[in-house]
Amino acid sequence: MTLRQCSLDDLPPIVFGETPKADAALVIGRIGEHQGQLFDSEQGDEFDGFSPQRKSEYASGRRVAHEALKLLAGAPAAVARNGRLPEWPAGYRGTISHSREIAIAMVASTSDCHGVGLDVVKKNAVSAKVAARIMLTEEIVPPSSGFNDADWRAIVFSAKESVYKAVHPEIGEFLEFRDVEIKVNELDRSFTAATVVNGPSTAVVRAGIGFVSDFEDHWLTLFWC
Repeated sequence: MTLRQCSLDDLPPIVFGETPKADAALVIGRIGEHQGQLFDSEQGDEFDGFSPQRKSEYASGRRVAHEALKLLAGAPAAVARNGRLPEWPAGYRGTISHSREIAIAMVASTSDCHGVGLDVVKKNAVSAKVAARIMLTEEIVPPSSGFNDADWRAIVFSAKESVYKAVHPEIGEFLEFRDVEIKVNELDRSFTAATVVNGPSTAVVRAGIGFVSDFEDHWLTLFWC
């Protein structure tokens, strides 16, 4: 894979143990006042109703998406909204995620993948109470001493989010947290996913591959299918 990567705002590059074998672009930047970089089609009444923090997060996410499209396609382009989903330019699939501190986007050609999902979560953000609602019995215990309980909860939460983001826009099936089982390979920090029961997403999820990265006091997961 030619992973074209750009880190804005003096952030370090993201390191994955492995990456999918396809052409893609990934950009990360800090949350900030980037509303001036939005295209007209990325704004509107809904944007005007956002809180100041939500406006910063949204604009920062679109900013890194523009840069990812520029890396891959040669020029930035608008990423409008269709409900809660980003609308990517024809010929491309992508994903955006953010915490309150960083925003990240990845873009790939439709010829290279069915979907791509990214998620970023602050370490220690997922409580044991939340984990009990989202994790399957098989996922509760970390695979070994490689992850502490708090890190493991955040990784599983984030991995399930990235699977949903990769699959839902293309297939349309709504996957709950407990509809998907995550298995992590500690050696290269890759992961696989499987649906608990057969459904429209089963084959695509099973064929996908995920990756985990430790970044700036966050866990970041990527799922490619």
